[in-house]
Amino acid sequence: MQAVHFSQPSSSPPDVARFALSANERKVLQMVRLGQAATRAEITQATTLTAQSISRIVDSLVARGLLTLGERVIQGRGQPSVRLDLNRGAAHSIGLSIMTDAVSGAVMNLAGEVVATRWQHLVAFDQASILGLCRALYDELLGAAGLVTRDLAGVGVGVTGAFTGTRRQVNPPELLDALALVDLDQLLANTLERPVWVDNDGNVAAMGEALNGVGRRHTTFAYLFFAMGFGGGVVINGTLYPGVFGNAGEFAGILPPDQQDTRPTLELLRVLMARNGRHHRDIYDMIRHFDPDDPAIAEWLSLVVPKLSAVVSAISAVLDPEVIVLGGRLPRPLADQLVQAIGFYSVPRRGLIKPLPALLVTEVDGDAAAIGAAAVPLKVRFFG
Repeated sequence: MQAVHFSQPSSSPPDVARFALSANERKVLQMVRLGQAATRAEITQATTLTAQSISRIVDSLVARGLLTLGERVIQGRGQPSVRLDLNRGAAHSIGLSIMTDAVSGAVMNLAGEVVATRWQHLVAFDQASILGLCRALYDELLGAAGLVTRDLAGVGVGVTGAFTGTRRQVNPPELLDALALVDLDQLLANTLERPVWVDNDGNVAAMGEALNGVGRRHTTFAYLFFAMGFGGGVVINGTLYPGVFGNAGEFAGILPPDQQDTRPTLELLRVLMARNGRHHRDIYDMIRHFDPDDPAIAEWLSLVVPKLSAVVSAISAVLDPEVIVLGGRLPRPLADQLVQAIGFYSVPRRGLIKPLPALLVTEVDGDAAAIGAAAVPLKVRFFG
């Protein structure tokens, strides 16, 4: 069976044809984005393509407005080279995150900069209401960023839940039952009238980290996504690894069934806070009023740290990544405590412990799933 991947959106209206690029064009844009090369000469040196081919590719990207010509750079003998830069405003994308308590969104430009964000509470859970809220948020984001529909390369959508193995159908929590076992990408494409890529929230957050966070320095990592549930994503050599069915990174599955009720979720923390007399309507409310000194945090840590130690040890043994990133909706003070508390199972041999991945806190500032979802169309169309 072929692995599920991001290569094809739900649909492609005629006006997005201008965003179609060759593999070599995407490679050049990626090199410029990462700062691996800033001139034609540097790109030629870093690839197997001829100088003539690079010149043709660069000229095409400049003509299409994706690259701009900057100042001249002196590089050894001969004529100074012209510096190449991404044209930030040449293309944009929107990311939506459908959660059990809200829908959040972000607009991202070609340089990966977030130029607008919005959030709306989810109060009605029938399909029409959820899709209608997505459309309202989409329109609000367009207005906030000063864009029109044709400026968008596409829309990425992250939703809580595992894939069923049938197209892009997701099996979400009960609160999102209206989105279960349906072709969600096509429903959203019809609603938004734009190409849509759908994935689970852990995968899109990992993609966002690859594009705009830890992934700029570490190309192979595992991403732990903390929210109402617990999951994540896997990035190998800068590319999301979805697995055969799209469920790579469902790290809660490492834990046995009798530990699922106390798996490391923010919903568990909310429940523990309520038992101690501090009630929050939902996870968003808990995060907004987060108190790092709440006594429930110590109880939560005592329950989840052993499980997270088992998870990161399994990740290290199976994937051997450079780093493991803690992210999702995890408040920064809580993430910092987890980094200090989590340990790896490793038995020394000859006094040596095998190399272990570093634990890092996400470097993506804001809603990880919405920002990551916005990164998906850009990654696929321009940097894939």
